[in-house]
Formats: sequence, C-alpha cells, structure tokens
Amino acid sequence: MVNDTISIIEAEKSVDEWLPFVRQALINAMVDPKGHRDVGKILALSSEYVVNNFLMKKTGRPSMIVVGESHDIITTDDSTPIRTQVKFRKGDWHFETTRRNSAKNQGTNSTGHVAYRRNEFDMVAILIPGETFGISGSKIRLVPVHELINPKKQDQLVPRIRVATKRKCDTDENTTHVIESFYKTRHDPLG
Repeated sequence: MVNDTISIIEAEKSVDEWLPFVRQALINAMVDPKGHRDVGKILALSSEYVVNNFLMKKTGRPSMIVVGESHDIITTDDSTPIRTQVKFRKGDWHFETTRRNSAKNQGTNSTGHVAYRRNEFDMVAILIPGETFGISGSKIRLVPVHELINPKKQDQLVPRIRVATKRKCDTDENTTHVIESFYKTRHDPLG
C-alpha cells in the first residue's frame, strides 16, 4: 500500500532534486519562441501564489489556493467568498481549459476545448509576466465573469477573451475598480 502523505523534509528533498531540471526547462522555454507556451504551463501554479499574494495585499482579505475546484483562489474570511481563476498569459488572453469531455461537460465543447461555465468562479486574474517572463515588470489584470459570458451560450464563458474586453480590462484603473467592486474595500496596502 502506498502512503500518500510525505513530510516537509521529504518534500524539500524531492524539490531540491527537481529544481535544476525545472530551472533548465524554464530557461529553454524562455529563450526559444516556440517554447513560450510551455513557460505558462510550468509557471501556472506559481502564478496562483503570486496572484493570491497580490489580492491579499490589495484587499486586506485572507485567501488561499485551492485544489480540485474550478477556481484557483478563494477568500477565507467570514464575508461572501470570492472565487478567482488564474491564467498566465504573455500575449493573447486565450481562455482554453484542459478539461475532459464528459457527461458533466456535455455541450461545452464547440472549439475543441471545453468551455468554463459562468458559475464556476467570480473573476479571472491574468498574470502578464514582464518582458523576460519575470515577476519584475509583470502586471495582474482582473476580469469579472460577467465580461466573459458567451452571448450564444449564456451558461458558458467565451473560449477566447475578446479584444474589446482585453482592451477595457488591461489597465491599472480597471484592476482597481474590480478590486473595489468585488471586495468592497479601499484597503491601503502600505498602511
């Protein structure tokens, strides 16, 4: 029988074994334009931590990374929960998901990818890395779900974020507005 639980010390040892290979994979993906898509795959989970820290700092509300849900982050205080889906995107804000075609997802595959349903999360956070894929110079943009509803299938979200939506949401002002409207706070991260 396999024990699914490992200690922190065992986990740290395994991480140390993997880090040189993860580092090399990231370097290779970053320097080869054909590998840029792989950067997002490699950094997807790390992006969730960056966004979670950003949201907690900007809102003053505690939240955590979740696993096995259709959202990546959820607030954890006694207020109404806010569910956030995180995407790492260098260029196009595509909205693909790697879900399986199943009975649960029936009718959501019109583009070759299974579409998100409109009730799975409240907003999307797009982490746009800096020019060299780093956290330095990166931006986080927030898009409320109501901006993403597919006009042809109202229970689903669009498979690709529209250019007009991207243009509207790709500003510091919009990010501040979404934070204020969702979190109903003007928390000062410096004080």
